[in-house]
Amino acid sequence: MKKIMTCIILVMLLLSLLGCSRNDVNSGNTPNQESSEKTLNITLADYGSSKMPPADAYRYAVEYLKEKSGGKINVDYVPDGALGYEAESIQQLMDGTIEAAVLGTSTFSKYTNKLEVFQLPFLLNDYEKELAAFESPEGRALLDSVEELGFKIITFTENGMRNFANNARPILKTEDLKGLKLRIAPSNMLQNAMNLLGANPTPLNYAEIYTALQNKVIDGEEVNITSLYAMKHYETIKYFSEIGMYPFPAVVVFNLDYWNSLSEEDQNLIMEAFKEATKKELTEYLPNFEKMAREECEKAGVEFNVIEDKQAFKDLVAPLYEEYKDKDPDIAAFIKMVEELKN
Repeated sequence: MKKIMTCIILVMLLLSLLGCSRNDVNSGNTPNQESSEKTLNITLADYGSSKMPPADAYRYAVEYLKEKSGGKINVDYVPDGALGYEAESIQQLMDGTIEAAVLGTSTFSKYTNKLEVFQLPFLLNDYEKELAAFESPEGRALLDSVEELGFKIITFTENGMRNFANNARPILKTEDLKGLKLRIAPSNMLQNAMNLLGANPTPLNYAEIYTALQNKVIDGEEVNITSLYAMKHYETIKYFSEIGMYPFPAVVVFNLDYWNSLSEEDQNLIMEAFKEATKKELTEYLPNFEKMAREECEKAGVEFNVIEDKQAFKDLVAPLYEEYKDKDPDIAAFIKMVEELKN
């Protein structure tokens, strides 16, 4: 009887072990399945205004990703500098405390001069050329260069072509800029450009401009019509002189380590979403907003004029072209490619 009981116990133990083995095999598949279906929660910090056209593009990308991924990729879009402005955002990206951020190309000036060329005065003078330039192999080489800093640039959006706005006088000729204290985005290249044009460039963060205009710390700014309206600068500006000096792109940037941790499928879907959003912004959100912004600024009493003699301004900043070509062969290749686009 004892032998029979012993055999029964041994059989039960064996069956139990086999069951555990089968469960281990099954559970070995489960984590991978759960991992592939795990929700990605991505924070996208934006220093820019939630009222600006790029914000519409980011919201479009968020919904696009949610729909196409079946809810797997969730982007928490945080605009209006709520998580910090550009200097804070780029540091948080470096530290890996946020996954992604929107940054002006000029923000990288502290670390590299390669992205400054996107704002070389009068090089990219319309949005169609800008899109072609960003998507070109030469443009991609410049954008990819920031990977050595720990960043991955996905695509860009556009805030609008830059012009002159001030409270002293309409800008009709180069002499009208002489001595004007104009706010610029912090950038070595933009500072040099304004010096060559005869203005007195004053770097200020985006959020400081309105108060600086109001308190007459600055006479004006180089600015796009979209920001003039969205940030209510029209309340403190008298003259807006159109010249279309350069675009003001912002790039969507990921922490490189985080980006590399994503599957190729997820990477491709994220890039697809933001590129679609960029095209929608350039063809719909931006032109519509620019039209509305101009109308509202005119109603508020801002006086508009078009600068007819652009060549005189171009001649003054011409030395920058040779300077930047000499800085790096990738920059030289980019300038050459864009100049050929213009013909």
